[in-house]
Amino acid sequence: MIAAAATAVATIAFGACSSGGSTPANPAAPTAAATTPSVAASGDQGGWATPKALAVTPVSVQFKTVDPKFEALPGARALFGIHGDAGYQIEVPDHWNGDVVYFAHGFRGNGPDLTISTPPLRDYLIQQGYAWAASSYSQNGYNPGAGARDTYALRDIFAQQVGAPKRGYLYGQSMGGNVVTVSLETYPTAYDGALSECGSLSGQGIVDYFLSWGALGGYFSGTDLTIETTDAGKLAASLLNVVGPALGSANRMTERGAEFASAVQHLSGGPRPYFREGLAANYLFNFVLLVNAVAVPGAANAVAQNADTRYAVNDGLAVSSDQLNREIPRVQANPLYQDARYPEFGAPTGKIQRPLLTLHGTGDLFVPISMEQTYRRAVDAAGAGDLLVQRAMRRAGHCAFTEEERERGFDDLVRWVTQGQKPAGEDLLGDLSDAGRAFTIPFGADDPGGLSP
Repeated sequence: MIAAAATAVATIAFGACSSGGSTPANPAAPTAAATTPSVAASGDQGGWATPKALAVTPVSVQFKTVDPKFEALPGARALFGIHGDAGYQIEVPDHWNGDVVYFAHGFRGNGPDLTISTPPLRDYLIQQGYAWAASSYSQNGYNPGAGARDTYALRDIFAQQVGAPKRGYLYGQSMGGNVVTVSLETYPTAYDGALSECGSLSGQGIVDYFLSWGALGGYFSGTDLTIETTDAGKLAASLLNVVGPALGSANRMTERGAEFASAVQHLSGGPRPYFREGLAANYLFNFVLLVNAVAVPGAANAVAQNADTRYAVNDGLAVSSDQLNREIPRVQANPLYQDARYPEFGAPTGKIQRPLLTLHGTGDLFVPISMEQTYRRAVDAAGAGDLLVQRAMRRAGHCAFTEEERERGFDDLVRWVTQGQKPAGEDLLGDLSDAGRAFTIPFGADDPGGLSP
């Protein structure tokens, strides 16, 4: 039940996949309080609630770099050290093909220890002759901007210690997918191509998603959770005493819980395979994230907003889409956190100049597939649509890909970069009710579409 959120806050493990997930914090952010900009009450937003701004004072964290030493795989050598405020690891196979993969890890939580993750395809990369390099980043929290800067710094470290590579690929997972998009837009020619899996892609989009998760949970349970977003204790008490009883459990929802699920489905990408399974997997976890984000506030908290979010529910429910949009509480972002210091919290430009291939699970409710839709629109609007290929996998959970899916994605990216063979993708802006047939390897035994071809 949601009530578990009240007791799980202190012990929750934030790594939803091997490299982490995503939730807000940036302890280096300024401390100015927000003011409330106006939102026009005209057009398709007529009658919506006036958005409020929430003052968030970021919490300072003293970070420390954990010893980056590691053992190389057989047939490879390990290099490691500390550069600036971040640790790094590099692994080079004895029969190096001259190319390197720079890996960008996911969310680490808000703790002080800066650690490094090896890429999910580590064994495969070494076997195929690729070197890889990874940074701890200089800060934890939801901070893709720091991740982009620290990963960019790896290029010089690698060149100094190993030699200039022929080609460099960027590979990001979860929050690291946002590192990928920030990097491609900020350093447009630094990498030859990029792969993102389960990526948040737009930092603004993911923090807005979690704010909306809380706003919807509060709305359908008859309370306003947004007024408690600066008080973890009050928020946890509301989850325990109000939200849990009103919505029910993931596998036994009340009528109001079913309305909440319908709104989340539309918010996160629309009807698609494994939505229900993904909702069950992340139902408690996402509510717990709301509490933990309040406990360590940062720039991502202050920039989260739903002032212009258009919600929807299925027809025939007690609440209509129009009523939901009129009545749900609205929050306005603090513009002080959307300047050049925080490129991940402004609208993505979509101005990429190198090939980008993305993988996303249809049932991922931690970083939903709607993040892919948002980034596709930005890239298309920038006239760079030919440089983005997106793929869906029919599976619940976050970063729940098979080795075959990852290897296929990476190999297809390499052929795209080296031979100009653009790989097949999928229209994620279209109907997703049967998405992922072409790229899921293999289909699950419980897949609603049957066996894989």
